[in-house]
Amino acid sequence: MDLSENRTNHPNLIVAADAGSCTIGQVIHRQSIIIPSHNPVTQATVHTVSELQHDTFLNLCDHDPELIILATGESIVFPEPDILEPLVKNHIGLEVLDNQAAARTFNVILAESRRVVCLMLIEP
Repeated sequence: MDLSENRTNHPNLIVAADAGSCTIGQVIHRQSIIIPSHNPVTQATVHTVSELQHDTFLNLCDHDPELIILATGESIVFPEPDILEPLVKNHIGLEVLDNQAAARTFNVILAESRRVVCLMLIEP
């Protein structure tokens, strides 16, 4: 098992994250964002898991990820299974984590040059 440190200078590397903010590079985001591995960061229109819809996941699939990381704030909150159909249809994995764990996981996958997108939910 390789335990060497992975480093990347990727522009979407998450520097810090908690329930109220996410820092990418030197930009602090205080509202929900979509962080893809191969595209620029964009603002998200949802702020809580209860606002997630089928179309939310359909739009995340447009980034062609192997894995979607759903960062649900301070604690883990799972979405309703019926809205996850686009992931099943496109054979895309889903990890549901709190924001800090999601940031760490995203950075590891990013360092591996894999296709990933993180929906970081931040309540205003």
